[in-house]
Amino acid sequence: MRVLITGASGAVGVVLVNGLRDRYSLRGFDRVPMDELDDMFVGELTDFGAVARATQDMEAVVHLAGNPLGSAPWEEILNSNIIGTYNLFEAARQSGVRRVVFASRAGLLAPYPEEITRTIDMLPRPESYYSISKVFGENLGYMYASQFGLECVSVRIGNVRADRPQAEHPHHLSHVDIVRVFERAVIQPEIEYEVVFGVSGGEWPLYDMEHGRRAIGYEPENPSASR
Repeated sequence: MRVLITGASGAVGVVLVNGLRDRYSLRGFDRVPMDELDDMFVGELTDFGAVARATQDMEAVVHLAGNPLGSAPWEEILNSNIIGTYNLFEAARQSGVRRVVFASRAGLLAPYPEEITRTIDMLPRPESYYSISKVFGENLGYMYASQFGLECVSVRIGNVRADRPQAEHPHHLSHVDIVRVFERAVIQPEIEYEVVFGVSGGEWPLYDMEHGRRAIGYEPENPSASR
């Protein structure tokens, strides 16, 4: 399968590229090159032509790129995460990409009390422009799925630490599970639109992991934290 990974040089992207490169034909897109990939586009998400060229001949896209800072001002989020995400979905549609996997964030539900298990049907409560952009991306994916038949999976990922591959809290996503959840989101058959949690789970049931098992077959690694 031919898969484009945007943000391939980022913390999540590097782990995903290294985890998938032996099983898929990967192409990267980022603002800086990635030496591990022979097929790499360097450009900006705001450049629709560059994004369109990167999506050509791809079967699936994992969209990780964008400004990752919760403190980022509106102008930066608008360009990278709003306009850039639209450009990605529209370029994918025009290029005949079958599926887009969008990296959202588990933190959309952060304001809920931790005594409550988070479920996919809970209303997002964004507290930053960054989180607003993730709500936008999830809903844009739904529109492209319903209006254009572009398959979409939004993965609400937890905290990822480049220097700590193992999950230490139910909010975290281990490096092993980065590969597991995004690979399942790419290859699971008969998907129209889904939202799943991309966390590593734990004995403390902070997130509903059963939905991800049913929807895309995502089985996180062994429990890593307890209440």
